[in-house]
Amino acid sequence: MKHNNLFLLLAVALLSACSANDETPVPDAQLEIRGIQVAVDGEEPAALTRAAAEGSAASVVVGRKEFVKDDKIVFTTIRRTTTPLTAFTYSGISYQNDGSKWVRCDNGPDKIYWSDGSSAHTFVGYSLPVATYNFVQPDGSYAGELGGTNSTEVDYTKGTAAMAAEDLLLCYNLNTKAETGGLSTKVRFAHALSNVCVVVNTTDFIAGELDKKVEVSNMVISHQPARFTWSAQGTNLDIAPSDQIYKTIKLYQNGFSFYGITTPYTGDVPFSFTVKYPDATQPDKMLTKTYKGTFSKVKFHSGQQTTLTIILNHRNEQMHLGVDYHDWNYRATPDLGLLRKKSTFMTMEIKDVTTHNQSGLTIDDATWLYGPDSDVKDIYGHSGGTEADAYVIKSAAQLLSLAKEVSEGGMTFQGKFIRLDADITMQKSTTDTGNVWQGIGTSDKPFQGTFLGGDRFINRLNGSGLFGCLGSQACVEQLQITTVGSIRGGALAVINAGIIGGCRVVDDITTDGGALVGTNTGTVHACYCTGDIIVGETAGGTLIGNGGDKAVGCYIASEITSFTEGWLKGKVGELNAELNNLYTTDFKRTKFKFTHVPANYPVVEVLP
Repeated sequence: MKHNNLFLLLAVALLSACSANDETPVPDAQLEIRGIQVAVDGEEPAALTRAAAEGSAASVVVGRKEFVKDDKIVFTTIRRTTTPLTAFTYSGISYQNDGSKWVRCDNGPDKIYWSDGSSAHTFVGYSLPVATYNFVQPDGSYAGELGGTNSTEVDYTKGTAAMAAEDLLLCYNLNTKAETGGLSTKVRFAHALSNVCVVVNTTDFIAGELDKKVEVSNMVISHQPARFTWSAQGTNLDIAPSDQIYKTIKLYQNGFSFYGITTPYTGDVPFSFTVKYPDATQPDKMLTKTYKGTFSKVKFHSGQQTTLTIILNHRNEQMHLGVDYHDWNYRATPDLGLLRKKSTFMTMEIKDVTTHNQSGLTIDDATWLYGPDSDVKDIYGHSGGTEADAYVIKSAAQLLSLAKEVSEGGMTFQGKFIRLDADITMQKSTTDTGNVWQGIGTSDKPFQGTFLGGDRFINRLNGSGLFGCLGSQACVEQLQITTVGSIRGGALAVINAGIIGGCRVVDDITTDGGALVGTNTGTVHACYCTGDIIVGETAGGTLIGNGGDKAVGCYIASEITSFTEGWLKGKVGELNAELNNLYTTDFKRTKFKFTHVPANYPVVEVLP
């Protein structure tokens, strides 16, 4: 991993040694480095995923995967790491790739005399892309500009070669050592700039089969600082401290993902892109719309990838934006079905959302559901009758609309399936009281459907448990609740008479009931809480407030008294034995098991 702009050089040196007290080079063949081998640090391309455009390459290589003919490297420092001898300290040594090997190209000798091959040595340097950058500072530092000095934009739309031409590489290592009898050294170079990937998810952008015809193109990020510097010490690459200029970057497209290179910095990222989609009333007619927005306070790290995710649920809904950080890799286009989707805050009250039976409601007016009672669909065209055709919840507003359908409209959703398809952040903070959550269902109007959490998160829940009342026909599975405020009942439900399986509460929770459920007469299985449970002002609460005897194969953090491998494996065995006893009965819903994780809490997964 690369952190804090420190570029690590992974090196193996095959060198021979002389005395550490030598003061002058000895012209002995055994004391010479006669060959330099260099490679680009990274991974091989991953396999193609379904989200990639048909016929596209298996992955996108952002920058240089390997060195090619005419590539050039410059070592600004080669020296012994501790107490280096002046006579054996080198700088400004240049090599160029002739297609088969590296050759000195600075009119210096072919040989570098080595002071002590058995001690740790330092290599510092950089490698210029083939033709893009052409100036080096007199002190050995380096300055560059994305897109060259005569452009106002950077264009990567022509493919991966355009990104490779911008990809400055650095090496910096303090611990290169020799092996017996060696005459050459091998060094690795790391990416110096930042890899940016923007992923646009338009799944369910328009209802039904027409959704497959949606096209996305022309992704542009703007106001990107283009000038950067690197010191001859080799530890940091930064944007230019003064005389900075800003450029628009046109990204390269592969499927629904867009790639490019930018400078390491922290700031806002304005973007725009085009969506082409069928007219719902005239399917043969294609409409075009440009979407614009801004990611706030995004971090771009040297040698790392920043992935900006745009979830465009429906053409009349707000975009949901997310940011993830990775090591610099050669990544395949992400599979849209596996993306971590993030939602906006709950910015309205229950009176502000619609129910499906409101007079004159159309798909464009609906918050979530629309249509007559006999044919209720969500705005993505799902009927909810099967898991494959489940109603889909993707935003806090839609979750609020579900609460209104049940608690006020009396729609039980019995026999229906609802799938959570985004991480939903309920409040701007855990103490926000502007829009306090009231829960889904009441004791006289319970929720009776099946809610599929999909291992996604409900964040910053405050007020009631997510469900006010789960009826005897209800089922909630694989839902995670985190960063919880003060909760009435339990984070998942105030009252449960149904089945809850494979759910967890992350972090501490303050509740007047239990961490997961307040009052339980149903079945809770394979669930756990990894934080402190605070009842009133006292820690030490339980997973379920009342009715905990119906909890099977569940645990709380305080029950994990040791993180030794033997103890944890024993605890996992106990939990799975309880679950196996439950599943030997006529159990109709998803079955789970716990898995041992070294030095961590047991985690739950679906039984095959």
